[in-house]
Amino acid sequence: MSAAAALATVTAWQTAPICGGDATTLERLASRVSERPDLADVAPFWLAIYEVQVAAREELASSRPKLAWEVRRARAANGQPQLDFEDLQVTADPLEGLVRRLEEAWRRFDPARPTVRAEWPARLRSVFADPTLSFGQRPDLAFADALALLALVPHLEWAAAAVVPALQEHPPEWDWGQCPVCGGYPDLAVLSGEPPQRSLICSRCSSAWPFRRVGCPFCRDAEQQAYCEGEGSTYRLYLCGACRRYLKTVDARRLAPVDPRVERLVTIGMDLAALEAGYGPRQGAGV
Repeated sequence: MSAAAALATVTAWQTAPICGGDATTLERLASRVSERPDLADVAPFWLAIYEVQVAAREELASSRPKLAWEVRRARAANGQPQLDFEDLQVTADPLEGLVRRLEEAWRRFDPARPTVRAEWPARLRSVFADPTLSFGQRPDLAFADALALLALVPHLEWAAAAVVPALQEHPPEWDWGQCPVCGGYPDLAVLSGEPPQRSLICSRCSSAWPFRRVGCPFCRDAEQQAYCEGEGSTYRLYLCGACRRYLKTVDARRLAPVDPRVERLVTIGMDLAALEAGYGPRQGAGV
């Protein structure tokens, strides 16, 4: 691929094959973890969290009409995501129950955590409005914000199930490194097709969107880029020398379809390696 083609703005809404967000995620994760004894300490925690989130998403899908969506082109043209917080239809009582279940799951592995009290709808609104209030986007995340983020995810995924097909059918122009659905930052990328194209994966709603093949999605630098290959060349760790951010990348030509929720966990070693090398959230001018 030529340098000009790699740097060109993506106009066709073709993304990598991704899957999951339901019970199949739990099955895939359990299967992959069984082959990875190095994940024995962290995997049970995330399995417990995912179980709560999957159940919450299924409950949302069964208890309310499917969201009807028309692409908001004016928002896309201004670099704004499709969703507003009101589109998520968050209600207080079910949210309180979801947060309580998430907190109980967390405490099974971290019983020393102090009890958190908050106005959860307001807390969710704050987390939705600030995409840096997310795992991997800040060096530290307050427990209340972590719970709010975990509770936000099923609502975002429920809405994204309607928004993403609309974007695929009527693609807007979108050349931004933040999610066109919810505004979240990417925590994964996926390479697919021949010649390979790159899709970014939202750290919050797990939606995929096409992005230029070369360049940092956080600061848009295209000169100070490097990468390291992982096992069997299925995984790459892209490093930006300009903003000191990193992006884990899965090659879907070797592993398809890709379940982002599983890949986030099985590539945790890449996160640790990047952090030890001085890359990570807010290390430079990226976010």
